[in-house]
Amino acid sequence: MTEHKTSPAEIVEWSIGDAPINQQRRIAAIGNFDGVHKGHQKVIGAAVRAARKEGLEAAVITFDPHPREFFRQDDAPFHLADRAENDRLIAGLGVDQIIHVTFDDNLRRTDAVSFVQSVLPSLGVCSLYAGEDFAFGRGRSGDIDSINEFGRAVGIEAHAVPLLLDANSVVVSSSRVRAALQAGEPQQAADMLGRDWAVTGNVTHGDQRGRTIGFPTANIPLGNLLHPAFGVYAVQIFDVDEGVPVLLGNGVANIGIRPTVQNRGVLCEAHLFDADMDLYDKRLSVQLHAFLRAECKFAGIEELTRQIALDAEAARAILPPIKKTA
Repeated sequence: MTEHKTSPAEIVEWSIGDAPINQQRRIAAIGNFDGVHKGHQKVIGAAVRAARKEGLEAAVITFDPHPREFFRQDDAPFHLADRAENDRLIAGLGVDQIIHVTFDDNLRRTDAVSFVQSVLPSLGVCSLYAGEDFAFGRGRSGDIDSINEFGRAVGIEAHAVPLLLDANSVVVSSSRVRAALQAGEPQQAADMLGRDWAVTGNVTHGDQRGRTIGFPTANIPLGNLLHPAFGVYAVQIFDVDEGVPVLLGNGVANIGIRPTVQNRGVLCEAHLFDADMDLYDKRLSVQLHAFLRAECKFAGIEELTRQIALDAEAARAILPPIKKTA
């Protein structure tokens, strides 16, 4: 088990077989929370409010790696946020701790009774909040009722939080957010997330081709992030090096494999308007505001350059103006 402090939440990494974490009683929300959409926010908010009322610590229990990665290792990338960004989003909801439970063979073999009567006490949980569809334990055999049944002997109770429905009475879910992004509908995704979805990661050194045609870009490999619809987006770009997003400005970004030039894997290539700054190795958050067009192959660099200029003009017309600071 390792613990380290980040602001404002403490991050704890725990595995089956580790010593119990500090035995201060805590109220926790539990789930995968990929992307921290509005439904996740509802569950975490319920746990935080209960903890504040009782004067206890508020925690979030999640799993690393995501169970889908463990069981389906050949799946295409699906994460809506990398771990650092997911932690930042969760911490922003007012929790005191984020507990990452290692999802490995030991956890996979843990049945529902052992999870409730051994794992949860080791995490100091006295009260647990989860979506009403939460399932756990070997073969996903446990549910909220199981926690209350098995938890009585160890002083643990559970509360089911009703699933959040959108305006069309459809459940808000990470799967639906992914589907919206893959369909080139970032605004639909934003409606479920409560914010624009972002590609967040470190800027890598590229071939600097954009600079030679007047459109320098900050290149971010998507890695294990979901691949949204390949194409060009109107974006807002934030510096998140220090953990707190700082708006750098508006821009335009291409997400895809660059069919006109050398394919360097799936990249987000973001061009920041009206600024010339060194962004190499910085951690940026490129927030997708609107989908402009699908990625396509051009006859050559001149045609590509003309189209980028048109894309930039379209993005400027869509994006909110940036307030100038004195």
